[in-house]
Amino acid sequence: MLYVFIDESGNLGFTKKSTKYYVIASVETRNLTELNGVVKKVRKTLRKKKKNIPEFKFTRSDDVIRRRFLSRLIEIDVSFSVIVLQKQTVYNYLKDKKEKLHNYLAGFLAESLSYDYSDEREFKIIVDKFIMSKEKRSEFDWYLERRLLNSYEGVDFPRIGILHEGSQQHPGLQAADFVAGSVFQYYERGKTQYYNIIKPKIRLELRKWF
Repeated sequence: MLYVFIDESGNLGFTKKSTKYYVIASVETRNLTELNGVVKKVRKTLRKKKKNIPEFKFTRSDDVIRRRFLSRLIEIDVSFSVIVLQKQTVYNYLKDKKEKLHNYLAGFLAESLSYDYSDEREFKIIVDKFIMSKEKRSEFDWYLERRLLNSYEGVDFPRIGILHEGSQQHPGLQAADFVAGSVFQYYERGKTQYYNIIKPKIRLELRKWF
């Protein structure tokens, strides 16, 4: 089974105060125990008052924690995928359709899984709670599954499970948050220090201008 954890960084607003880029990132692994262990190992290195923080978030972490987390993460058997949107290129008719735009971008990530993991028979995809409406989640799940199955032929389709859950319950979502944050810092602010750490593990980096 391949586990795929998906999170995002930036926002899908289109005002002067909005971010210039929007990043969707995934962490992919077949070894869930190893991935969960990253959070435990990083937590052990912290001072007592920080050991009890409920979850690791890239935006709330200092430089030391960011580097420790990312350095531990790339030591294990994982791959990263990132979809980067330059928002100034987005068509006007899509600017008020945030869910559709998010789905569209996530679809590229899902489709890439079918090419690089074509022999995988089961996918478990865990998505951070970006979509609150049950109806919209169903639309997202349907679209993601359709894009993932796009390259498969015949009836021998893999099994796909999609969950929308909080990052406190899934260390893999915390890892995806750190990957998304690192890539966002690189594109939005030109900061390379975190991006350079994860770059060797990036399986897919797709920049979308449209």
